[in-house]
Amino acid sequence: MPSPEDLYGELVRHARETALLSSTQGILSWDEETYLPRAGRTHRAEQLALLSGMIHQRRTAPELGEWLGELIESPLAKDQHSDAGCVIHQLKRQYDKKTRLPQSLVEEFARTASLAQQAWVDARKADDFPGFLPWLEKMIGLKQQEAEALGYDDSPYDPLLDDYEPGETTANVARVLAGLREQLTPLVAQIVESRKTSPREVLQRNYPVGLQEQFGKQAARAIGFDFDAGRLDVTAHPFCGGGGPRDVRLTTRYDASDFAGAFFSTLHETGHGLYEQGLPVELYGLPTGDAVSLGIHESQSRLWENLVGRSRAFWEHMLPELQDTFDAARGVGLDEFYIAVNDARPSLIRTESDEATYNLHIIVRFELEQALLTGDLPA
Repeated sequence: MPSPEDLYGELVRHARETALLSSTQGILSWDEETYLPRAGRTHRAEQLALLSGMIHQRRTAPELGEWLGELIESPLAKDQHSDAGCVIHQLKRQYDKKTRLPQSLVEEFARTASLAQQAWVDARKADDFPGFLPWLEKMIGLKQQEAEALGYDDSPYDPLLDDYEPGETTANVARVLAGLREQLTPLVAQIVESRKTSPREVLQRNYPVGLQEQFGKQAARAIGFDFDAGRLDVTAHPFCGGGGPRDVRLTTRYDASDFAGAFFSTLHETGHGLYEQGLPVELYGLPTGDAVSLGIHESQSRLWENLVGRSRAFWEHMLPELQDTFDAARGVGLDEFYIAVNDARPSLIRTESDEATYNLHIIVRFELEQALLTGDLPA
């Protein structure tokens, strides 16, 4: 019989190979949202569905369950805070959850998510929500099936939330957001009622897209992003993807008459990218080498976007460089620009919202997602 150390070695090898497959899927998804030819959309959906099925097979393989069953009882798993103990317990947790999902559902979700993403891009461009509605309804239906397959005690949102915030519950998030709403709502109302205006116009002059890209890369590099291990491209909705800590791919979108939109989205995604580039390469494929949760990930993106990117100290350094790059920024004083980038007002677009209103978008989405999932709100 293999020793616990030998079994653990097999577990690590299996996990890393699975992660390599998953990273391949990640590159295909990134390409789908950046460079994929329109005619290749259906083929890409089938590629992603096939890969999702293969990855699911590996994550639910009977031999994996046997290894984990033995290792969880071994001395290696006794201390959950040790590297080996953490890996064993986290992979056992993932295995127990993944084995509740049928492979057919996993593949169908990957296929539908791919086609729905492509349909959303077209619908957004044409301002055609009815054209996207059937895809939204299908995605909600698949998520409802997933929640039922995983099982839950209180809310169907719980097992889905667990994918992003392990161990978190809908009830606790609702409690946290209720307290936040109680303070944010009057604050935003006070801002609106103050009728104070900011020199926001300085951000809405002519900022050529090519120069915006150049300046965005300059800022990303200045705060530590390594472009030898990453890149920046254009997409319909900004995100950070890639294939691992040495291949991190940022995306953003540009508007020649709105400097702030692309710039702060770029800083936001750079924050995600810095977290990814900071993950230990030697632990690639293991829970100890992965992002701990989406909440922690988002804390890094928001830190660089707002606490750094909207600070006076940041613009003391960057404003002269901005003025060297853009004619539109010349003659703008530091105080004026600092106030402009910290302008607060309600808006419909989450990625372009300010610090005061951003979390209201999150609260509304949280409530909408629950209502859609339970059927209380039809799509």
